[in-house]
Amino acid sequence: MNVPLNAQTFGDEEIQRAIAVLRSGQVTMGAQCKAFEAAFADYLGGGEAIFVNSGSSANLLAFSALANHAAPARPDKRRFFPGAEVIVPAVTWSTTIWPIVQCGAVPVLVDSDPRTLQMDISAMRLALTDKTVAVCPVHVLGNTVPMEEVLAFAADNRLWVIEDTCEALGSSYRNRRAGAFGDIATFSFFFSHHITTIEGGMVATRDAEIAELLRCLRAHGWTRDLKRRPEIEAEYPAIDPSFLFINTGFNLRPTEINAAFGLVQLRKLDGFNERRSVIVAAWKRRLQPLIAEGALQPMQPASGADPAWFGFPVLCRDRAFREDLKRLLHSRGIETRPIICGNMARQPAFAHVPHRVAGPLPGADKIMDCGLLWAAHPMLTDAEVDYVADTVLSVEAKV
Repeated sequence: MNVPLNAQTFGDEEIQRAIAVLRSGQVTMGAQCKAFEAAFADYLGGGEAIFVNSGSSANLLAFSALANHAAPARPDKRRFFPGAEVIVPAVTWSTTIWPIVQCGAVPVLVDSDPRTLQMDISAMRLALTDKTVAVCPVHVLGNTVPMEEVLAFAADNRLWVIEDTCEALGSSYRNRRAGAFGDIATFSFFFSHHITTIEGGMVATRDAEIAELLRCLRAHGWTRDLKRRPEIEAEYPAIDPSFLFINTGFNLRPTEINAAFGLVQLRKLDGFNERRSVIVAAWKRRLQPLIAEGALQPMQPASGADPAWFGFPVLCRDRAFREDLKRLLHSRGIETRPIICGNMARQPAFAHVPHRVAGPLPGADKIMDCGLLWAAHPMLTDAEVDYVADTVLSVEAKV
């Protein structure tokens, strides 16, 4: 049996919507994108959403907005400056961190809890300096960071909160959706994520001024997509408003095809996540003998979290056992991955990246050395779920 890490979750409805877009002739960012943004903001419970071409672009846009000269000045927030520090967990995806560097700030890596895989709150507090301007909690693999503690820490120290929710769409913390806590939140709709727009991402905020800046930076720094376009253009009567640039910017725009997919997929999200939970519960029951003896430990939901499982991550008792289990799974056609990038401080790119490591990273090291992930996508059949469990339970005989 072949059990890939991901499988196609879109069907005829998404395909027909994409075909309709192509036939309409309006394929670049337009009405479909605006409709998806509105639906997504409503899903989060309010605020504004800005659709972009990837989750990585969502992070780039979020950090670039706060580091921009036009970022709103808030008395309860510190301003970004060259060399400002942003606290971020060592266990995350690379493009959580690269935008921090690209906007002139310094990532400060803190440890992660090997039980939950989330940022260690004590390590976060100890990382604070007079250069700290922001904290970036990352909801790793569908779990959630304890956001009440992050928000209290941020409020006490006048920090921005950029909430990376790219791996946790649909998860919640204390009955509130992940991504609804930070000053800015980011999401990814890559093929393998909770929903897909093929490629795509979203930036969400409840701050109208930040939302307007995000829209400006998303597309060249021009005025074309701004809500305040008429009044801004009236300030520059000598310049043709077709091409009026008021800021720097990128081209991070999505297409109407992406949005057409997203509108259908968003309606399916809760069902997808319910199936993910059923699969994970089945494996926790089936693998109880290995869990009880400490051979492997599935990711534990953080206190107050209702995860939207992004795969089935486990920590093995040691690296040797992890390698044995990985070889066995691969021999049986079951695809695996590490737990995202592991300890990012150990990645060779960091030899060329200004950064700071705040204290020891034993949790991140354990996750990197002993962690393993296999599929928990909603298209898995019951037979595939049983096949994976049977294979994992046979590992002792193979060691």
